[in-house]
Amino acid sequence: MLVAINGADSRVEAKNAAKGPSYTCPGCKAPVTLAKGRIRRPYFGHRPGAACSYAALETWEHQQAKEDFATAYRARGFKCDVEIEVLSIDGDRRADVLLHAPEDAYRVAIEAQNSPLDYTALEVRTTAYLSAGVPVIWVPILIRKRLGDVQRIAGTNIYHVSHFSAPPWQLWVHDLQDGLWYYDPVVRGVWRGKLDDCMLYRNPTSWFADGDEHSAGGHWYSSERWSSLFLEGPFDLSRLRVKRVKRAQRKRRAYRLPGGVGADFILADDPRDYAMPVRIGSTKAEGPGDFHYYRAERRIDDQWVGASLEASVLPDTALTLG
Repeated sequence: MLVAINGADSRVEAKNAAKGPSYTCPGCKAPVTLAKGRIRRPYFGHRPGAACSYAALETWEHQQAKEDFATAYRARGFKCDVEIEVLSIDGDRRADVLLHAPEDAYRVAIEAQNSPLDYTALEVRTTAYLSAGVPVIWVPILIRKRLGDVQRIAGTNIYHVSHFSAPPWQLWVHDLQDGLWYYDPVVRGVWRGKLDDCMLYRNPTSWFADGDEHSAGGHWYSSERWSSLFLEGPFDLSRLRVKRVKRAQRKRRAYRLPGGVGADFILADDPRDYAMPVRIGSTKAEGPGDFHYYRAERRIDDQWVGASLEASVLPDTALTLG
């Protein structure tokens, strides 16, 4: 964890703490030790044998995400709290990063998420933030080794993963926020993400039954296991701005999406209504059967055209303002 309580009963972040004084856990109040070296970022850890769920199973990617978001906004003069509790009618909700607008006009919680959550937990946590008047932005952490084969759309900074096993909680966040913002611990920046259908083709089949031969033509269908993922970026955190958006309560087949005043990111030089110009589109074949062929498409001059894909790897540096 990045925050502990010092002897003056005040919150202190690990990077600002000095070795020597005693510190306690904000959750269980047990003593914690400051780890501050040359390689890893500073953090507080429980002593051996302690049983506390306050920062249990927290990954280094999660710690880095919290620190990077807070550092980026503080560098622009904004007040940020890390690992701070937000009081709501449903109890305390601990925000990874709590961003304060100028003159504290409003607050926005940033939740960097790595571990899986079920739909109920997402709905309860988001509703708790909304009840406190604090919109929340959910930010999945991008783990590159889970992406598989990556292709770049030629002439763009958009990358395509045709078979992406999207965790159910990311589908929930995608529907809530109409897209995803992934934090990438490699570039220490963000990617704009969009999930689309992954179209699979079922080959024609034939079989014998009751003495007769039967057949079924081939057809395309949307995979229940895979999604098609588009990633645009990566972008430096200094480009991120926050906008508030009003969302209506919605219901999906397996879950509900809370309504209210939410929040989302926008890039500094993008229009507020920007949408990633890519999709999985279909082209009708000429010939017997009139099959539809599905492929990645991009929008050029208000027209959808087939995207030219090339084998690639994700870059290891973020794009900054020129």
